[in-house]
Amino acid sequence: MSAFPQVVIIGAGLVGLSTAYYLAREGFKDIVVLEREATHAQGSSGRSAGGVRLEFSNPSSVRFSQFGLDVFQRFQDEFGISAGFKPCGYLFVTSRPATIEALRGPLAMQHQLGVPSELLAADEVRRRFSYIDLPDLAGALYGPQDGVGDPAAVAYGYIRRARELGVTVRFGETVTGIETEDGRVTAVTTPHSRIETRVIVNAAGPQARAVAHMAGVDLPVLPYRRSVYVTGAFDALPTAMPMTLDLDTTSYLRREGRSILLGMSDPDEPSSENVETDRDALEKIVSTVLPWVPALETAAIMRGWAGLYEVSPDDTAIIGPVDGLEGFYCANGFSGHGFMHAPATGRVMAELIAGEEPFVDLGPFRLSRFQDRSATREQLVI
Repeated sequence: MSAFPQVVIIGAGLVGLSTAYYLAREGFKDIVVLEREATHAQGSSGRSAGGVRLEFSNPSSVRFSQFGLDVFQRFQDEFGISAGFKPCGYLFVTSRPATIEALRGPLAMQHQLGVPSELLAADEVRRRFSYIDLPDLAGALYGPQDGVGDPAAVAYGYIRRARELGVTVRFGETVTGIETEDGRVTAVTTPHSRIETRVIVNAAGPQARAVAHMAGVDLPVLPYRRSVYVTGAFDALPTAMPMTLDLDTTSYLRREGRSILLGMSDPDEPSSENVETDRDALEKIVSTVLPWVPALETAAIMRGWAGLYEVSPDDTAIIGPVDGLEGFYCANGFSGHGFMHAPATGRVMAELIAGEEPFVDLGPFRLSRFQDRSATREQLVI
C-alpha cells in the first residue's frame, strides 16, 4: 500500500460514491471517501425526486443522461439491486410560443444523438394528457424514454460495490482544510486526521463552494432549498402519467404510487442551507400548480421534505480539473440533475484521473467557462 491514498473524495453522496466506484473499477487503490454525516447520501442525494431524462440543451448533458439511463436499466446486473427505474416519460409544457421555437434547435440535436423526444402541438397535448388544463397552452416537449428511479437504492449499490473493491468510506469526518504546495494539493485535514494525497475530488454537493475555498478556488456554486410534497392516495389523475413540468412556472408533478408528488423551483428563494419545510413554500407550490392541473384541488397533502440544489450560474455542472491547482477536481453544481448524471460523472472523473480521454466532451462543464465567457445557460431546467 502506498504512503498516501491515491484519491481523497470529499462527499459520500451519489456523485462521490459513483466516482469512488469507477475509480476502483479502473484499478485505483487506497481511495478514501470522507463524509461529514453519519451515513451515505444524507444530503441532496437522499432528498432527490429521482428524475431521469434525456432532454438537455447541450449534447454532453444528453450523453451524460443516456449513460445514466443505461446504468439504471441494468443496475440489477451490475450491482445486485434494482435502481427502481420506472419509464413514465417526461412532459415539459409551456404557454409561450417563443419557448417552443427555442426548443427546436435542442430537439434536432437530441434526435442526432438518438433521443426520441418530440414537440407536441397544444391539441395533441390535450388529447394525450387531458389532466393538463392550460387555456393558452402553446405545446410541449415529450420524452417517452425518461422516468424516475430510486436514489437511495442507487447510492446503496454504489457504496456496497465500492467497498467490495477496496474503497474506504469514513463517516463523521468533516473536512476542515486542504493543504497545497507549489500549485498542487498535498493533504486534506479533518478534526480526526491529516491525509496526505495528490488527488482530491470535491463532490461535496451544497458545501462544494466552502470546500473549494479551502483550496483557494473560487467555485460559483450556491445551495438553494427545493421543497417537495406528496398527497394522500389520489385517483383523479391518470394512474400512468409522465413527470409533468411547467417550464413557465417551474412547477412539476408525477405519480408516487397512488399519490401525487409535486414541487417547484421558487425563483424568490434565497440561497441558504435551510432544509425545513414550511407553509409558505407549500402554499406557493399549490397555488402555482392548481392553475394548470385544477384536478389537484381536492388532493390532501400528507407529507413533505426539502433538499438543496447546488446551483451553478448557467444551471450546468462543473466537472473536471481546476486550472492552476494540480490534483484538485470538481464534480459540482448539478443544479438538480445530480442523480441522473452521477453515473457518467463518476466514469469521466475516473477517466480524467487515470489520464484517459473522457468518453464525453467535457467542454460545457469546464470551470473556466465562467472566466472566458463561453458558458451557455441550460434551457431545460426546473
